[in-house]
Amino acid sequence: MGSMYFYVPLFTILGSLISQGNCVKCYFCSFSPYDRNNRTDKCTEENFQHHNVYSDECKLGCESVVQYDANDEMEQWKRNCLQEGHKLTNDCETEKTPVMRIVRCTCDRDLCNVSVRIQADILCMFPALITLIWRWYSKL
Repeated sequence: MGSMYFYVPLFTILGSLISQGNCVKCYFCSFSPYDRNNRTDKCTEENFQHHNVYSDECKLGCESVVQYDANDEMEQWKRNCLQEGHKLTNDCETEKTPVMRIVRCTCDRDLCNVSVRIQADILCMFPALITLIWRWYSKL
């Protein structure tokens, strides 16, 4: 009976790490302060509203892209499917030219393009895993 308390959380944690199918679900939105038709900002880091943003399946992964001008003013923010020709890194990379800077974060987990920072959602499960291991060893 006591071993059941070990296996149920273990399989729950492992099951949450398994991805279903070949596609991942990604958020889709864009915002530019210069776009008259798109003045409602629900896409940038400070104003992201996941419950008001469309999401769909993507084959290559997800991305969040922020483009800045030469004065480091944000020109565009978008979240969408990873575009052909860009590599999946599960990290953020910065591309610089004399006239702009682009920060592109790519990832391959469901709804992972919620941020332009490296995702730490796996760390939320870490305390549960430590507790599980501690309980298991304390019974030995």
